[in-house]
Amino acid sequence: MRSFITLLIFLQFICLYARAQHGDYSLGARHTGLGGASLTLSDAFSGFNNIGALAGAENTAICFTSAIPYNLPGLLKTGVAFNVPLLDGVSVINVFRFGNRNLNEHQVGIGYSNRMRFVSLGLKINYLQYKIKDRRSVKIFSFEFGGIVHIHTRLTLGAYLYYPFTGHPDLGQPRVAQALLKVGLSYRPSERIMMNAEYLWMAIDKNDLVFGIEYLIQNKVALRTGFSSYTLQPTMGIGFRGNLFSADYAIEIHPILGISQELSVMVNTRKQ
Repeated sequence: MRSFITLLIFLQFICLYARAQHGDYSLGARHTGLGGASLTLSDAFSGFNNIGALAGAENTAICFTSAIPYNLPGLLKTGVAFNVPLLDGVSVINVFRFGNRNLNEHQVGIGYSNRMRFVSLGLKINYLQYKIKDRRSVKIFSFEFGGIVHIHTRLTLGAYLYYPFTGHPDLGQPRVAQALLKVGLSYRPSERIMMNAEYLWMAIDKNDLVFGIEYLIQNKVALRTGFSSYTLQPTMGIGFRGNLFSADYAIEIHPILGISQELSVMVNTRKQ
């Protein structure tokens, strides 16, 4: 019975992509451990989650992350990012990949983020290729715009827009992505506790409220949990922060489909 339900979910994902419902390319085990509430995080993975927050990550960094929903290799997501300080801001080149030989999606992006006093803004341009086996691939461009505002030392507001230059179905050009808008708030009552709440809107099929909490232990180890109203499943995560190396792990347990996992690593150098 479990195998049958898993197959149905897998086919649903294929139909989801065939109907061009994708558009959320967020990645990172810290993001996942917080239930997706990563909009105001200024870390090395901000290039995937909110380009406007990347200016707070001031080090040159190489990042890698891999996520496998429900232990199904056909749904594997991976991402690689390279961040470099540039002109009083931070630039990024990142790559996203989803799927396998039969159905896959690749996105390559280049972006830049800069902070001016209490406001941080960023812009990113992406090239997206979507392919189903034995069919011609579809290629489009998209852009991302985002920012965060430090309203108070304990309160941060974030906003993010993903907008694809999609095809037109009436002209025989399939849409392979959809517009995405996120807004969120982060409350940090102390240096050890962070509480995030966000709203996500997708143009065609999805509205979501996500919540996440992170607690730091001795400034090196972080414990996380989160919840999404769309999936109705809680998430958990743990992370280690070192001077040159960081690692994060997140897990989501579905009572029928099983375990979804994500592992992220980052290597950075101090800004000169």
